[in-house]
Amino acid sequence: MEDVLELSEQHRAWAYTVTAVLALFIAWLDWRIVTASLGFLYVVPIVLASGILSRWHILMFATICGVLRELFSPIHPTPGATARICIGTAGFALVGFFVSELNRKRQLVTQHLREREQEMQRRYQAEQQLRVVIETSPLAILTVNNAGKVLVANDSAQQLLGLDGEPAEGLDIQLHLPILNRFLQRSTTNLRTTVETKGQRKGGEVFLAHIWLSTFCTSSGPHLAAFIWDASEDLRDREGTGLDSMMATSRILIGAVSHEIRNLAAAAVAAHAGLSSLPGIDGVEHYQALGAIIKGLQKIAASGLRLASQRSAAVADLGMVLDETRVVVEPAIRECGARIEWKIDGGLPLVQGDHHNLLQVFLNLARNCQQAIAEAADKVLTVEAGVENDWVQVRFRDTGCGVSNPDELFTPFQPGARSTGLGLYISRAVLRSHGGDLRYEPCPKGSCFVVQLWPAEDPQERAPV
Repeated sequence: MEDVLELSEQHRAWAYTVTAVLALFIAWLDWRIVTASLGFLYVVPIVLASGILSRWHILMFATICGVLRELFSPIHPTPGATARICIGTAGFALVGFFVSELNRKRQLVTQHLREREQEMQRRYQAEQQLRVVIETSPLAILTVNNAGKVLVANDSAQQLLGLDGEPAEGLDIQLHLPILNRFLQRSTTNLRTTVETKGQRKGGEVFLAHIWLSTFCTSSGPHLAAFIWDASEDLRDREGTGLDSMMATSRILIGAVSHEIRNLAAAAVAAHAGLSSLPGIDGVEHYQALGAIIKGLQKIAASGLRLASQRSAAVADLGMVLDETRVVVEPAIRECGARIEWKIDGGLPLVQGDHHNLLQVFLNLARNCQQAIAEAADKVLTVEAGVENDWVQVRFRDTGCGVSNPDELFTPFQPGARSTGLGLYISRAVLRSHGGDLRYEPCPKGSCFVVQLWPAEDPQERAPV
């Protein structure tokens, strides 16, 4: 019957035609055979049509069959025809309703099985995709059970732990990343966090591990999933870059201080030469000692200037430096209730300068502006960058109270400075070491500092404007 119902659903026109022909054929046979009633055969077209007819149509078809059964019945002339029609109609209708309900249940079961099959197929595809992502991920991915044993680990995890192709399943994580075992033992609820810790490979090599981990509960106890990144190379690069930047900044600072010492030593030489005209001064011990001190200062200044001149050319991507500045500065600006506006021209050229040094200069200027607008009513910091007069210029403009003595801004150890007063002095020295400059630009409201940078593709050296 299920096959018949499914076939009638797929070929409705054929089912309607066969039902009508079959009902007419049964009526014709019942009319021709007068000795016996064949009305019970109307059950066949009722069953065939009930799968594709509505309840009202089934009732109408059952009524027609009940009337035909009575009309061609041998006992039709006898009393009780109406009752027999009602009984026949009710019987045919009940058969039709039963088949219709059976067909509806069959459709629901079929739909449920189809949906279940599709869900299983989607789940299988998702599992396949997840397996591909895990196996091809450069991150080491592993899961650990409540006993500290590795359940699943991808190829990157095996390489990270130095297993040389050996399976990681069943490995005691305490030997390589003991902090994961501690998280498992202390976890009472689902935990999601990041941690930086020391790891150890199978051969004993130590590495720095950045771990994103989460714990989850199962029927056998808490489990842990971890994504691990070997940050050793990044640590080496970061510390090496920091050391190089510190040495470069120190060299620049030594050069700037040596320049000041040279100027003072030159004035001292002139004063010392003036004292030589005094009678008998050459034999005075303090006069000779003063001359020796001045010569020592000249040597120190010359050595510092010579050291500062030993620098290598560097090229920086100004757009990237500004992006990193934005990442570092914006949260602090928002925390103090201010806003920051970025007006950066597109297509900024590469500039002469060290990436890290430029970032430090921009951060220093941004923090100075943040301090300036801390007490202002309208707290706005505007950063503008573009090419002007063949120079790449970056402006840090704030709406603070302004600068009372612009001439003393770049003087080290100036009175009234918030700290030592070295920030602007060092920043300008850093920029000048690469052919750029830092200057203060007067404005109607607040203050404005302009960073001038030399485009890297400019072959001719120029003096700061």
